[in-house]
Amino acid sequence: MKKNMRIALGCDGIGFELKEQLKEYLIREKQMDVVIDPVHTALEGEGSFIATTERICTGIQKDECRLALLICGTGLGFCSVANTYWGIRAAHASECYTAERARKSLNAQVLCVGCRVMALEYAKKVVDAFVDEPFHWDRESSVLNLKDMEDFEKRRGPKPDWVAWSMGFSPGDQEE
Repeated sequence: MKKNMRIALGCDGIGFELKEQLKEYLIREKQMDVVIDPVHTALEGEGSFIATTERICTGIQKDECRLALLICGTGLGFCSVANTYWGIRAAHASECYTAERARKSLNAQVLCVGCRVMALEYAKKVVDAFVDEPFHWDRESSVLNLKDMEDFEKRRGPKPDWVAWSMGFSPGDQEE
């Protein structure tokens, strides 16, 4: 029996309502398991984007899940912070093509979106484009780019001992 895909959701106070709506959608329509969700009220989300990003990104590094959505006003703040974590590839997308390419070409684990730039129904389409498209290991240019990103990560600093998986830099370690 195939296990449900595990995903993390994070938001600030502004993104809380959209996060809750997307959470319901991902559980009901996409049969995903939300395994990390540190913000339970809009008030809790206020001023928490650094702590929320840390919880989400370290959860991915520890292999609690392989994908995440981070939601704020524009998605830019979360994306900037998420990309500072070893092996994390976060993408900001406000339309479907960029969200799809983030997975297909970059093997991004984190999608950052803005509740002030898209309504719920459109956000669902953007999220679908991200979660429904796996990385294309047969696309040579994407594999080479991913290898370059891994080499860059290693030059910035060694892979932390507690990182529990390849971070999607190699094909044998992908979640079903």
